[in-house]
Amino acid sequence: MKKSALVLFCVAIAMFLPFRELYSEEATASFAGHTIRVDGSIGDWIGTAPSKPNTAVVDKGEYIWKDETGDDKGNGKYTYPTNKIFAKGADLLEFRVTWDSQNVYFLIKRARPGDWWVPYCLIGIDEDGARGMKKGAQILAQGDINSLEADIGAFGELKVMPALACEYAIGISGTYKGRIWDSDGKLIAKTLGGQNDTKGFLVKDSSWSAVEVAIPQSIIGNPAGKTWRFIVATGLEEDGRLREIYKEATEWHGGGGEATTAEDGVDPDFYDLAGSDKATQESELGSYNASSPAGDTNGFSVIKKSYLPVTFSAMKLASLN
Repeated sequence: MKKSALVLFCVAIAMFLPFRELYSEEATASFAGHTIRVDGSIGDWIGTAPSKPNTAVVDKGEYIWKDETGDDKGNGKYTYPTNKIFAKGADLLEFRVTWDSQNVYFLIKRARPGDWWVPYCLIGIDEDGARGMKKGAQILAQGDINSLEADIGAFGELKVMPALACEYAIGISGTYKGRIWDSDGKLIAKTLGGQNDTKGFLVKDSSWSAVEVAIPQSIIGNPAGKTWRFIVATGLEEDGRLREIYKEATEWHGGGGEATTAEDGVDPDFYDLAGSDKATQESELGSYNASSPAGDTNGFSVIKKSYLPVTFSAMKLASLN
């Protein structure tokens, strides 16, 4: 009887292990946030970032992740295009989250590029955690590779494990442009600086090195009393989508990947991730199957540990808008 009980206990532990990583980290305190005016001035982001890289704090109503500098190597081999306008612009420095009764706000800080070419940032939101394995999207950065139309996807060759499947994927490109896709890959909101922008969805950069974002809760839901998990990945932008990384760097494309031409491959076009150290990030971004055909999602890199758990208070501040 005791032996049978021990066997059942071991089986239970084995079944639990795939999900352990999602709950093993020390959770940050829940917090009520504050309103941000998305106007290019980031002075209303008032929290103090942690002193230690690759750590997070909650301060003055903001969740703040401080990323390690100089870890923008993708799978460990990625280099930037030879044109210096790109510089190190995909090196993530900070990712912040706050909120009020109407919106969720993000601040994305990166190393300043050599010109106004603000890099691409992909933000996946897993709103129900491991308990929602049958919901959400695992493929975060792909679309129809025959069209490469930015409204269809980000084209970065990246997916997450089932327990991190995302209800929404957000692509921030350029100095004021953004798109939001739902779990079916349908474009549900966009802002391109025109009359057809989705009301309340705002993107504004600050001196090329920081971008603030406002997304109405009417689009992505109310986070009150919940823990959302964010997958944050940065790369370079091209025509509203991710810029392909080649095997050898050129003036307009980074090197260290698998593609030898403009043909899309399966290697991820991301230089940096939030939520993990350099070694883990390089392992996850290097987990693709190089022998897979171009665009084959089965060969994409899989994110398992590089994510940020953010817990929102059940009580929140009123919006000033």
